[in-house]
Amino acid sequence: MVDSLNLLFANRVAKDRYRIGIQNPISLDSYSEPQPDVVLYDSSVLGRHPRPNEIFLLAEVADTSLSYDLGPKLEAYARAGIREVWVIDAIRRRMLVHRQPDQGHYQTRLELAVDGMVTVDAFPDITLPVNTFLR
Repeated sequence: MVDSLNLLFANRVAKDRYRIGIQNPISLDSYSEPQPDVVLYDSSVLGRHPRPNEIFLLAEVADTSLSYDLGPKLEAYARAGIREVWVIDAIRRRMLVHRQPDQGHYQTRLELAVDGMVTVDAFPDITLPVNTFLR
């Protein structure tokens, strides 16, 4: 699923629009550098890990890690101000989209099934069929 997401985003990137990080660290603060599965971040970030205000989208693929990804990890991302987080539930074959972080929680949560479509909030022209990465 991570490889599929990478391909989908790589095929839609225009020059200098965003960079794609695959299982690379991000800097939430001085003490926290998690390694999300996929991150779209500002193309001007070079030589260091992207910070929350430079991240457009973060995606986690979850099978056995679902409770952790939807619990402590999601809270940390919301506290840091990550704009949009996708948690892809590989077991139940669904996608959970979280937007609008506020004080450790996301104000908006969407649940999409395999036959759904998802749009990247920061790039409204990027709409993906969920079944292209959640098979």
